[in-house]
Amino acid sequence: MPATPTRQPRRDAVRNHARLLEAAARAFREQGLGASVNAIARDAGVNVATLYRHFPTKDDLLRAVLDAILEPLATARDRALAEAHDGEVLETFLREAVRLQRGQRGLVEALGRHPGAPDVSEQLRGPAIEIVTPVVERAHRDGELVAGLDAVDVLIALRMLAVVPESADIAARGGHDRYVRIILRGLR
Repeated sequence: MPATPTRQPRRDAVRNHARLLEAAARAFREQGLGASVNAIARDAGVNVATLYRHFPTKDDLLRAVLDAILEPLATARDRALAEAHDGEVLETFLREAVRLQRGQRGLVEALGRHPGAPDVSEQLRGPAIEIVTPVVERAHRDGELVAGLDAVDVLIALRMLAVVPESADIAARGGHDRYVRIILRGLR
């Protein structure tokens, strides 16, 4: 029996999926986990049935948003491991992760202020550690990271960098780059 060809999702379905994730991230950031799925669908420009076709439950939508939060971290890891020279993987990772995470500023913190938040943090913790572990292992091997520090320490350092505000004062002081250098001194 011949194999059934794999169907590619329609372009409008792909676009609607992306719009729903953006609207959900915005709603969760601004209103917390209690954000209405009807309002999310409306903000995305689709009807609620379309939302439920993509995300059968609100938990599925939240999981997809959490995966999207981790995506820049994985991209930064991949770029650092592929492009960094020996002794520069940690620095490359931190700089890239800070750059990529600017668009998600405040979402994790906003989710953390609402009921059910410990569950959100736990859902992010394991995958985030898995993403960062290869960077930590290579940084240890290259002598770029103090032996006693691990993926959790690097994630905490990254979280500290994520809260550096965008302002003229920070830009005048050297911008985010200044704070990446300060954190790197502590990690080395």
